[in-house]
Amino acid sequence: MNNTSNIQTVEMSYGRITKQADNLIYLFLHDQLSIDVAEAQAMVTDVRDLAQSDQIRLLVSYGVNSDLTFGAQRYFANVTGFTHLAFVVHNRMQAEVGQFLVSMLRVFKSNYEFKLFYDVEAAENWLRKQ
Repeated sequence: MNNTSNIQTVEMSYGRITKQADNLIYLFLHDQLSIDVAEAQAMVTDVRDLAQSDQIRLLVSYGVNSDLTFGAQRYFANVTGFTHLAFVVHNRMQAEVGQFLVSMLRVFKSNYEFKLFYDVEAAENWLRKQ
């Protein structure tokens, strides 16, 4: 784990998790990744371990040519400990998957707010206002 100016970074098999000085958590996922329930559970555990909080504001930058199984989407919809999730996508297909996840969050009455973005800076700005 690196710790430079209160920034902590952890490299994982699926990507990189970074905790900023303002407690925003970033999850940059690798390209060509298929995320199933087990991988989703590992991600949530790793983010919680780094965040050391139950009020997590998370920015997820989705990898190129990656997918999220239905089971993983359902798992993410029921996760607790997060307050806001910004999901940064790179193409129309990812946006469609993201919109499906937004719908699932509503159906399952998720405990956190979720928004899709095409730009990391816009996602950061939204999270910092929360």
